[in-house]
Amino acid sequence: MAFNVEVVLPSGRKLRVEELKNRDYLDIVKFCSNKDMVGLAKFFDDTFIDQDLNIIERFYLLLYIRMLFIEPDITFNIDQRDVKIDIATMLNKIEQSYIDLERTIVEGGIEVTLDLPKVSFFENIDDLYLSTISSIKVGGEVISFADISDEEKVEIINNLPATIFKHFQNFVQTIQDNLLDVALIEENKSLGVEALEINIVSNGVMHFISMLYNTDLEGFYNLIYNFQNTILPGSNLFFELSPIETQIILNAHQKRVAEENERLQKQQQ
Repeated sequence: MAFNVEVVLPSGRKLRVEELKNRDYLDIVKFCSNKDMVGLAKFFDDTFIDQDLNIIERFYLLLYIRMLFIEPDITFNIDQRDVKIDIATMLNKIEQSYIDLERTIVEGGIEVTLDLPKVSFFENIDDLYLSTISSIKVGGEVISFADISDEEKVEIINNLPATIFKHFQNFVQTIQDNLLDVALIEENKSLGVEALEINIVSNGVMHFISMLYNTDLEGFYNLIYNFQNTILPGSNLFFELSPIETQIILNAHQKRVAEENERLQKQQQ
């Protein structure tokens, strides 16, 4: 069994997530570098995210993975100074802003349960509406949308009464009224840090995640080369490590090299 950690989501739900390894991080960096939000969201969905997680839980989980397996802080360069913002503070703010908005509507004998969107990235408003449906009950049969394919979802939606779509629009408006903006970073004038708010129910979530996960792609390839040819020559261990483990080993290597150089300098004096 691969190493994994338990994460408690803002909803109170617990799940275990496997460690982010460099082999996956390289793919993530490629998606980020190409500004491919659709591909990036699908990669996260296929690799780390359960289908029935809502957009806030997904955002929280991806921040948590970034904090645990890459780096616990975000570094901003402000007026030639590095200012660090810890991700744990952002997670706390998401927890504080979380609201359970689940509701059930009945139209034409059809019972529809709506909840926060279960999507990471949506290409049109119809995808957003579709992602708010948790289940549909017709007669005595309950259909869970987490258990069926996208094609099956679309087929079911196309057979719903037209009047029901007004409820979807109203529900999304309710979400936006309650969760429009979450203040992830507070303003700090003394450090030159501006406040950062993000609309949770928007594609800005994945754009922000892309910014957090992205790194210089060429620099990443140089790291692979140096690690496999200098630090652990002949080894493929790099791709089995997490990014944060890689940095720890790199720091240890650089410290050892610096100590050896210092020792050689003393011997030559």
